Amino acid sequence: MLLVALFAAVVAAGISAQAFTVSYLDGTVELQTSKGWTAVSIGDKVPADATVRISDTGSLELIRARTKITLLKDGTFSVASLAAGASAGGSGGVGSSIAQKLQTLVTEKPKSSTAGGVRGAEQGTGTVTWVDENDEIRAQVQTLLDKKSWQDAAVLLQDSIKNASSDADVAEFSYLLGVAYYGAGQTAKAYRTLAKVSADPATAWYARYVILKAQVLVDTQNYNDALGVLTPFISDYPTGEATQVAYLLSGISQKGLGNKAAAKSAFDTGYKLDASSDTAKLIDQQRKAL
Repeated sequence: MLLVALFAAVVAAGISAQAFTVSYLDGTVELQTSKGWTAVSIGDKVPADATVRISDTGSLELIRARTKITLLKDGTFSVASLAAGASAGGSGGVGSSIAQKLQTLVTEKPKSSTAGGVRGAEQGTGTVTWVDENDEIRAQVQTLLDKKSWQDAAVLLQDSIKNASSDADVAEFSYLLGVAYYGAGQTAKAYRTLAKVSADPATAWYARYVILKAQVLVDTQNYNDALGVLTPFISDYPTGEATQVAYLLSGISQKGLGNKAAAKSAFDTGYKLDASSDTAKLIDQQRKAL
């Protein structure tokens, strides 16, 4: 009897070890059981072989050791299949490199005359110079982001959004809140925040917003949605470092969809924008891996 009990304990421990933990959700998230669909909450355990259902424009994040599954859309999903996809990776290992660029990327005014280009800010380097009454808040946020104090930045930004005096400030602070959530590894929360932002292409942070939103979609293997963000951006802004990053993410998205020819075209075009840049090196790595 003792051996049986010990065996049962080992089996139970193995099952528990395989389970995922719900770290974030919104909308309605349910777990399929023998009795039907049961609502889940943050902190609940979800078995590795479970089926989950998301509705009401929901999202879900599951964590197990170093594996994270992020779902941004309604639907019914197999956790086992999602775990296999998460192990394969979404952005081909370039996500951290792109994240480092987000503080300096801006849209470059195209050399050709296009309507979209007229709206763009000039290409620049270094941190953005803030010029309105919220200078102090922005400076504090920038300092926290530079220190990777993501949670502290998020708290400050949440308060700033509540007290913002204009829609423009709300949009900017919400974008920065998305940056903080993404830096903290809260991918679903970052996407939900970014999805609510109405970004003016004339702002200096517009390109960073587009690239971050696309990066989140690539990370979560929502490749078609990522292309839906990246393609119009590339059309409006055909040159510049931000556009080169957009081509990199477009190529990764096409590769993820199995469109190797389209992926190669995106990588080749992006590489030619500036073959000497760090982004070009990342593109070249992706080309060689096709």
